[in-house]
Amino acid sequence: MSFFDLLQELRKGEPDISKAAKAIKILGWICLVGAVWNYVLFYIGPFDQDPFNLPPDFPYIALVSLSLLGGLFLLSGRGINASEPWGKKLAQLGVLLMIGLIIGFSSFMLSMKQISGFREEIPLFFGVFMIIFIAQFGLPAYFGIRYLGRLPVNENNYAGPAYRPVAARQAEGSGRRRNNTTTEKQYKEALFPFGVLGTFAVLLAVPLAGIMIVTKYSDPEIIPFLFFPLFLLVFVGPALYNRSESSFEKERAPVATYTGGGSMFLFNGSWPFFRLLVYADGVELRVMFHRFFIPYDKMDDLPEKIGFFSSGVQFKSNLPGVPSSIRFYGFGSKKVLEMVKGQRTKYMAANNVLDKKRVSA
Repeated sequence: MSFFDLLQELRKGEPDISKAAKAIKILGWICLVGAVWNYVLFYIGPFDQDPFNLPPDFPYIALVSLSLLGGLFLLSGRGINASEPWGKKLAQLGVLLMIGLIIGFSSFMLSMKQISGFREEIPLFFGVFMIIFIAQFGLPAYFGIRYLGRLPVNENNYAGPAYRPVAARQAEGSGRRRNNTTTEKQYKEALFPFGVLGTFAVLLAVPLAGIMIVTKYSDPEIIPFLFFPLFLLVFVGPALYNRSESSFEKERAPVATYTGGGSMFLFNGSWPFFRLLVYADGVELRVMFHRFFIPYDKMDDLPEKIGFFSSGVQFKSNLPGVPSSIRFYGFGSKKVLEMVKGQRTKYMAANNVLDKKRVSA
């Protein structure tokens, strides 16, 4: 999902409780991971030295503030999932607090005397930052708050849940988790359990932490020798893994394959991070050690053509474990769209014929 797809979804999309709850929970985990990251990074990196000279209470402020914000998002996600009015109210409050936290932290960093050798240029830098920030975060936050406000809620706020034995609730929850896991495996395959965005963050964070440790506790001259293996890990590794055979490919032969870039929820990648495999019964999209299979009969209608301002082919679905919108773009996107539409038309026509035969029999 590109930036403009996200804005379009938030502005005019039909409110979806499950999507909203999932997105809010992801924000919650991002805040919690960010809290630990900022706390640990202060001690393993040279941030208490020139030119940063962060105050000694910075890691504690970051840990507490981000942890509280993450907990607020996780709690609101549960409320949204249960269609409770307080769930979306807490989520809206969390979005506002997150925007305020980002602006406050940026203002604090730009106002520090220790890193202000270019003090005269700070107003210009801050102005440019605010323009970029409003475009990248302010607009999605504004429309996101409005989207949350449109979510349906349980009007019967005073009716409490009926009592059920603990054993029955545990058995039901365990069965639901097993069913969800089984269903997800039909459409999703992943090497790491962090999601696409989480996997990308880990691939960046682990090498960065290693460089910080070497910079502070070892000889910084060996850092250039680390860049090549880190480059292979972060950029070459995912592209090579995209070419390895998946469980979906073992069961069917690709009609066509394409390598390019794409986007989905909070993640954008250029060539060659995305790979598209077109099958006779669906498409498979590979990115960042994840594989998603979308059958043609569970895919939303594709656009008739790619417009002048459109970027690639957008695949929309509502499958467990699969992002609701994945956009793939590459060289010859129009040919990609024609190929997918042709295979989908054949598949749907064949299924209609089979259905008619069953009815007549």
